[in-house]
Amino acid sequence: MNIILTPAVSSFYLSHRNPNPSLDELTYLTGIVDGIHAALTDSIKDTPFITITKFAAPIDKSIPKIDTLSRNTPPSSKLLIAVGLNASIDDGHYHTSRGWSVCNNSVSKQSDIIALSLATAALQTLGSMAASPQDQFPSQRYLNLSAILAELKIPAALTLNLYQDNVRDAAYILSSTGRQAIIDLHIKGILEYLALSS
Repeated sequence: MNIILTPAVSSFYLSHRNPNPSLDELTYLTGIVDGIHAALTDSIKDTPFITITKFAAPIDKSIPKIDTLSRNTPPSSKLLIAVGLNASIDDGHYHTSRGWSVCNNSVSKQSDIIALSLATAALQTLGSMAASPQDQFPSQRYLNLSAILAELKIPAALTLNLYQDNVRDAAYILSSTGRQAIIDLHIKGILEYLALSS
């Protein structure tokens, strides 16, 4: 199996107005992907037949390369995890939306399993910060990213790791504790997925 990690930022949205100037979304998410890659590589070093591929480019630039990877081996032997941050709206102001969420494509049952494993890990790791109001939906730009995932021929999940335009969430995700928690929940979720899939 090849686990593919990528930041969930598209080129189109790199210029969106973030209320926190110290949070560069692509740089931040690339750092998170690097952390997940390093910890996951260490966790599965004695596990045969699992490789991890990471991308640092915006997701729309990575998709063609991921498609190429998918053509070389059966789609079921690949798993994409796109790591993102949520936002209420692109207006440069803070808002009150909060919570953690995950979207997945419908290629196979594996997409459902990884989404559930990641959601369980998020609730265990983030506690009440992961809870979202019932009527809250991911922002339109992440619905657009979900549409990109839907076009892939491999199982895929998109994580939205709290809101970058919520004051409390932004402070948390920029803290060393918050960064590590986001890395940890992905490791926990991926390892649980691997255990369920073996």
